[in-house]
Amino acid sequence: MMFSEKYPLRLTPGTLLALIAFVLISASAGQAKAGNTSKFTRNLELSGGPRAVTPIGLYGQTPTLAGVKKRKSPIAGGSYLSGRKFTSEYNRKPPTYNRKPPTQSSGGYRGVRPSVGISIDVGRLIQQMQKPPPPPKKVYSKPKRKKKTSTARRRPPRKQVRPPALKIIPQFIPNEILVFVTSDQAGTLGAELAATFNLNVVETVPVALLEGSIIRFRYPDNRPLRDVIASLTSDPRVSQAQPNNYYHPVAKKKRKTRSKKPNPQYGLAKLSVGPAHKISQGRDVIVAVIDTGIDARHPVLSKSIAMSFDAVGDGKKTVDRHGTAIAGLIAGQGKVKGVAPLSKLLAVRAFTMHREYNKPMTSGLILLRSFDWSFANKARIFNMSFSGPYDPLVKKALESAYEKGVILVAAAGNGGAKAAPAYPAAYENVIAITALDNKDKLYVHANRGEYVTVAAPGVDMLVPSIKKGYRYSSGTSLAAAQISGLIALLLEKNPDATSEAIVDAIKNSARDLGPKGYDTQFGAGLADAHASLLSLNSSQ
Repeated sequence: MMFSEKYPLRLTPGTLLALIAFVLISASAGQAKAGNTSKFTRNLELSGGPRAVTPIGLYGQTPTLAGVKKRKSPIAGGSYLSGRKFTSEYNRKPPTYNRKPPTQSSGGYRGVRPSVGISIDVGRLIQQMQKPPPPPKKVYSKPKRKKKTSTARRRPPRKQVRPPALKIIPQFIPNEILVFVTSDQAGTLGAELAATFNLNVVETVPVALLEGSIIRFRYPDNRPLRDVIASLTSDPRVSQAQPNNYYHPVAKKKRKTRSKKPNPQYGLAKLSVGPAHKISQGRDVIVAVIDTGIDARHPVLSKSIAMSFDAVGDGKKTVDRHGTAIAGLIAGQGKVKGVAPLSKLLAVRAFTMHREYNKPMTSGLILLRSFDWSFANKARIFNMSFSGPYDPLVKKALESAYEKGVILVAAAGNGGAKAAPAYPAAYENVIAITALDNKDKLYVHANRGEYVTVAAPGVDMLVPSIKKGYRYSSGTSLAAAQISGLIALLLEKNPDATSEAIVDAIKNSARDLGPKGYDTQFGAGLADAHASLLSLNSSQ
C-alpha cells in the first residue's frame, strides 16, 4: 500500500488492521444514514488521493444516491457527502436510480473514480490516532458527611442488659428470734422479755403439738444473733430460743433441653398402681399437702380438696404450680391420675413469693402453724415437699405428730450428690423419698445419704399446673407425693396400721436397685404399691 507524498507514512500491521476496522464501521454508519444496503466490497485504490470505499447497490449496479448534497473536500480530489433525512432501512422501499453515475469528465467527483461513494481523510485520521489519549476523567465521590456533634438529637446508646446477680439466700430471717414458752407463761412473758432484752414482740402463736406457745421477737439494732440468743437462753423462764429459719419448695428450674418424653403417666406402671387399685384407692384418707397454694379449680383436683388453710396469713390466696402438681400426683382424677384418687386433701398454703429473692419461701413459725392445723383436722399423712436447715422446734413438732400416729413423708432434696442432708427429710421418723426416671436411673440432682428410705418415679412427670394447664416437671418432691398416695392406699386397707408397720411393708416389698441391699442412693429400692398391700396384709 502506498500513500501520497504529502503524507508519507509507514503503517504497521496493527495500525493497518485498526484503519480497516474504522473504515468498515464508518461505511456501515454512512450506509445506515443514507438508506443503502449492508453489503459492501472494499476497494483500496491508489489514485493520487485518499482511500475510498465503493458501495454496491441492491440490483448489482452503482447508485447515484439521489438527493445528496456535494461538499468540497479539503483534500484534493476528494469530497464529503451529506445526506438528507431518509426513512428507516427496515421499512423503506428499494431506491430508484434514474441518473447515470457521474464521470470524471463531467465534473462529478474530481480525483475519484466513478464508483467512489465515501471519501475519508486518511492523514487526519492517522494524526488523530497518534495523539496521546486524553487524561482520565476524575471520578466524582460524595464528600463524607461529618458526624453530628450536637447532643440534642443524638440517640442515647443502648444499654446492655445484664442478668441480675445471684443473691445468696440466708439460712434464717435477719433480726428475728423464736422463743418457746409454756402455755401458762405466754400471756405476760413476752412483754417482760422484750423490755429486758430490748426486743419487739411481733406475734405469739400457740402450738398444740408442742404444748406451748411460740413468741416471735424482732430486735432493731445490729447485735449478733448468737449474742441475743445466748442472752435469752440464760433466762430461766425461756425453754428454747432459736432463729426463724427459711424453707423453700424442693423444685428445680425447667431444663432447656430434654430427652424424649416418656409415657406421661409412666409412674403409675412403675409403682404397680393398676393392680393396687383393685384392692384400694385411698378412699377418705386425709393427706395434708403443706406446700404453696393449690389451684382447687383445676379439673384434676375439683373433687379432691376437702379443706384449705392459709398459714401465711397475708390474705392474698395466691396459687402456685408446685403445690398444684403435688396435689395432682396424690389425688388427681382425669388427665393426671393420682396414686390415691379417692383420698381427701388438706390444702395448706405455707409458702409465699419472696419479693427480694423471687421464689416461694416460708419460715419455721409458719410451718409450725401448718403442722398444728393439719393435725387438728385429722390428717393421717403430712406430705412435705420442701427443705431447709436443721430446726429444733420443727423437729420437736414432727416428733410429736409422729407419736400421735401421723405418717411423715418428705422429699430427699435436689441438691446433688455432695449436698448436705435436707430437712425435714433427714429427721429420724420421716420417710425420705428420692426420684428415678423411666429407666430406673437416679435423678441427677437427687441428694444422697443414709436417711433416704425408698425411691419413686420423679423425672419428666406430667403434672397439673395453674390456670387449668399441664406441664412436665422433675424432682424428689414429685416422688414424695406418689409415696404419700401409696401410703393412703395402705391406710384405707388397714386404718389402724402404725407408721412402723407401713414403713416396713414399703421397704420389704421394694425392688432393689443399685448395689445389693440398702444403699445411700436408692434406699431400699423402687417402691411397689401392690406388693406393699400384700405385705401389709400378711403382717397384720
